[in-house]
Amino acid sequence: MSNKVVLFFPPYAGLPLGPPLSLLSLASPLLEEGFRVSIVDGSVHPDFKRLVAQEIRDALCLGISLLTGQVIRSVVEVAQLVRGLRPGLPIIFGGWHPTLLPAQTLHEPFVDVVVRAQGERTLVELARLLSEGKTIEAVSGISHKLDGGIHHNSERPVANVNDLPTPAFHLGAFDAYERITGIRKLPYASSVGCPYACNYCTDQVFYKRRFNAYTADRVVTEVTELVGRYRVSEVAFLDSNFPVNVRRAVDIARGFVESKVRFRWTFQASTDLLSRMSDEDVWLLGESGV
Repeated sequence: MSNKVVLFFPPYAGLPLGPPLSLLSLASPLLEEGFRVSIVDGSVHPDFKRLVAQEIRDALCLGISLLTGQVIRSVVEVAQLVRGLRPGLPIIFGGWHPTLLPAQTLHEPFVDVVVRAQGERTLVELARLLSEGKTIEAVSGISHKLDGGIHHNSERPVANVNDLPTPAFHLGAFDAYERITGIRKLPYASSVGCPYACNYCTDQVFYKRRFNAYTADRVVTEVTELVGRYRVSEVAFLDSNFPVNVRRAVDIARGFVESKVRFRWTFQASTDLLSRMSDEDVWLLGESGV
């Protein structure tokens, strides 16, 4: 039985931000468990269909991460292609859209399993059971087809992000993204979740309004090391609301300043959180490269 997991990220409008952090996060625990991982990113590979067809020849399963929107078109094309080439290969969908609409997603004949919400541990468990030829019926955090119907397994508790491994940034083709965008940019998430309940935001569905964050020390150590290793000039923090813990945000900025590693960085924030900062805190953010 193969131990290779193929992960596909569909192309989207506009320039790519950088390597797909969602897939790098999924890849890391798979690698720790001894699986091989191949990532095909449609945003930098116009011939992504050919690459997916090539990579699935010896694959254990195919995982696809997607948002709601135009990206679904290419996802459908790839999944249908794979179903035709390898009818028995498990096709697993994950990400925001399948989590919000698992039943609708599973109505399609080219989807076998939906991983709901945080997927790192769920996908590892799925891959392990598939490689052992065992049933997946007891895996928490998934929806799947069973006895001609759709079955939603129990939710998997959200893991503390400090207990998850660093995303597999070494699988990110930084040179390819730089050729397209003209900048070496690192996507990074120091937290997930947000305590607010904005009606337009999916975070409260995924993370139940809980702020789940790396420690400031971990952020400073990881980011400065990654900037040096991959010659990054800008880091895009993808946190839903970076300064929920204002003191932590300031500690991170201070750590960047003290490291003497120079780079630009950006983050998303609710303006009311920024307004709680002192002028000195805001100046520190600027000095650190924000």
